[in-house]
Amino acid sequence: MPRILIVDDREENRYLLQSLLEGHGYLVDVAAEGAEALLTARQTPPDLIITDILMPVMDGFRLCREWKTDHTLRHIPLAFYTATYTDSKDEAYALGLGADAFITKPADPDDLLQLITELLRLRQPPAVSRFKSDEATILKEYNAVLIQKLEHKIAQLEAASFRATQNEQRLTLALEVEEAGIWDWDLLSGVIIWSDRHAALFGMEPEDFDGRYESFRKRVHPNDIDGLEAASEIARDQHSDYSKDFRVIWPDGSLHWIAGRGRYLYDAQGKPTRMCGVIVEITTLKNNEEQMRLAAQVFESSHEAIIITDAQANIITANSAFCRSTGYTAEEISGVNASILRADQHDVGYFSDLWKDLRKNRHWNGELNNRRKDGSTYPVRLSISAVGDDSGLTSHYVSIITDLTQYKEAEERIQYMAYFDALSTLPNRTLLRDRAVHALAAARRDQTEVAMMFLDLDHFKTINDSLGHSVGDQVLQTVASRLKYLIREVDTVARYGGDEFSILLTNTDAKGAAQLAQKIIETLAAPIEAGNHSLVVGVSIGISCYPADADDFEALLKNSDIALFRAKGAGRNNFQFFTQEMNTNAHNRLELEVALRSALADNQFRLHYQPQFDLRSGKLLGFEALLRWQHPVRGLIPPLEFIPIAEINGLIVPIGTWVLNEACRQAKEWQTRGITHAMVAVNLSAVQIRQANIVSIVKQALQASKLEAKYLELELTESLLLENVGSVLLQLHQLKEIGVTLSIDDFGTGYSSLAYLKRFPIDTLKIDKSFVLNLTEDADSRAIALAIVSMAHSLRLKVIAEGVEDASQAKILAEMGCDEAQGYWYARPMPGDQVAGWLQRNPEPATLLANRA
Repeated sequence: MPRILIVDDREENRYLLQSLLEGHGYLVDVAAEGAEALLTARQTPPDLIITDILMPVMDGFRLCREWKTDHTLRHIPLAFYTATYTDSKDEAYALGLGADAFITKPADPDDLLQLITELLRLRQPPAVSRFKSDEATILKEYNAVLIQKLEHKIAQLEAASFRATQNEQRLTLALEVEEAGIWDWDLLSGVIIWSDRHAALFGMEPEDFDGRYESFRKRVHPNDIDGLEAASEIARDQHSDYSKDFRVIWPDGSLHWIAGRGRYLYDAQGKPTRMCGVIVEITTLKNNEEQMRLAAQVFESSHEAIIITDAQANIITANSAFCRSTGYTAEEISGVNASILRADQHDVGYFSDLWKDLRKNRHWNGELNNRRKDGSTYPVRLSISAVGDDSGLTSHYVSIITDLTQYKEAEERIQYMAYFDALSTLPNRTLLRDRAVHALAAARRDQTEVAMMFLDLDHFKTINDSLGHSVGDQVLQTVASRLKYLIREVDTVARYGGDEFSILLTNTDAKGAAQLAQKIIETLAAPIEAGNHSLVVGVSIGISCYPADADDFEALLKNSDIALFRAKGAGRNNFQFFTQEMNTNAHNRLELEVALRSALADNQFRLHYQPQFDLRSGKLLGFEALLRWQHPVRGLIPPLEFIPIAEINGLIVPIGTWVLNEACRQAKEWQTRGITHAMVAVNLSAVQIRQANIVSIVKQALQASKLEAKYLELELTESLLLENVGSVLLQLHQLKEIGVTLSIDDFGTGYSSLAYLKRFPIDTLKIDKSFVLNLTEDADSRAIALAIVSMAHSLRLKVIAEGVEDASQAKILAEMGCDEAQGYWYARPMPGDQVAGWLQRNPEPATLLANRA
């Protein structure tokens, strides 16, 4: 393979030509000037030499002269390859020295390779003898050419020096303007030369700045060091420019961004020897880029629709939220005028005012309707801001469009819920009040009448508790539907809450109200199908009228509520008109309720105890604890007056707990005094039984008093057996497990059946005093009492009669087989501390009773 020697003092020139030749299979040696070339050629003779002319130590002309006079080298072709000696005289002189070719730079690679191929075919150099016969002439010509070229080169160097000085001044000025720093790193010695600007770029004073690489490295943010050095290694290995942005930490702890740019320099063997570059602070640029990145991210990820338009409202860009809400793609909407979004539900003046305000204030905010791609319209809140250019003129508009569809729907729902009941869709009490106020105002003006009805469904709680709220809701919806069907359009039926309804009747007198009330009772008597159940619902109705009973809404509603209470007391499933007597009773009832709330804390309750006897032997069996309220002003208040109130407002729960604890305490005290076998009976309200913790309350009362459970009897109302059977049955079994006795109070007044009684763990039935009262005169009462006794005994239950007031009643009950009795005939209820004295006065109750008989 031919060997070619390249001679050139510029490394990059040697590198380029060497790469070309080696790429085409030639072996290449290199030299930086003529003397080195002669030495290399004599050691390893080449097949061709290609040399520059202007070089240090020995130039190309002298090399050619030495080459062509050397008998070992002169037969090897020599070609000049120059960019300096380009005149025709230069070429003639070179050929006169014996050169085989004269090539000017730059040369086409293909042409250069073709010429090299031709030169390699030469065997003998031309004009060899010229050096022997005319050497003086040649030296003279060489000196002339050399002097000419040196003068030319000096002129070039002076011009280049002048330009370099100017460039250096420009560079220095540019670096000062850009606040940049230059660095030069000698990789062999490790010395780095920094410009004066570097200290400031690292937040330091020049005298404190340490230019060593390790000091520089310590200033770089730890997370950026690896990337910085990796970028440097890539530039070194790939002979490419170095470029890297990194952070430095100033002595005060602040972070600053630096842009580093540089380039490696290599020796003849391709080994990096130096690295030069520049650094400049770009913290502001990075912050701006970060803000722009965040702004772009906010723009694209915002849930609000955003569009940017030019000054003529032509859309430039839109975010994803806009595309989702309108149905347009970004490509479809680009370049389209924003007026395409108008819903045409606003007049021209509206938009004219919008643009006028926008131009004046550079911002506009308001609500309007927009149109989607599919033509549908939707409400939006639009916020437009003008963006100015450097001259202050508006160049763009940024619009933020908030879809108000869900907000408006929610607003409508809230508005609806503010005036209508969600379950029944009837007006609520707020809307009822508004309509009543208007109706009363019209009635005053027109001198007409207004009626207000207050309705309450009878025993609805039993349905809700036993069959579930779903069934209860269906019942309420059916009732609401039937009530709406019965009233006129000018009237209002409202759901007041729970199972309560109100009806406002305009231009209606008492007779018309009564007729409607009767229709309501009859209509609601029809079975209601709900949850696979066929239910019959009764209703109690209270009615008050304007102007007879009240002259404003609050009074009218209150009086109808009072009348409703009277309807409930009258047996339910009926209607009652308000009377002044009802109002007086209502006031008394309210006063009692207020006083009742403090009665327990003020220790105003008392327990009286009525003895209970065995009808056959006359033996004392126990006492029933009867609650009394000792009011400080009104004196002793009967239970029938305050117990219903306590059950309504929930006070019966703490009162009932007190009764249990006090009765157990008293029974235990009697036992310590020698009354060892007497039981105590305590009435439990249905409200107490519905509590989930009634069993634990009973246990706590027994534990606190240390009374054995077998001495406690709990009396339950018959109606309780019909309410939420599963829950009640579970609690009664749990009470029986404690060891207490259970009895049904006032039996015969409810609707319980033999089937119900068989399911419950009952020990005793108590015949209501209403049947005992008429035993001697009323055959029906006797028949009922006898039936109760027979039924109870068939279930192996004991029977006790209450309200026995004379000997004939006691005799009849005994003949029926009734087991026990209590009443005034035997003894009146007495305080617990009087029982011991009563027993001392009556040591043999059986004898006493026999004597009284």
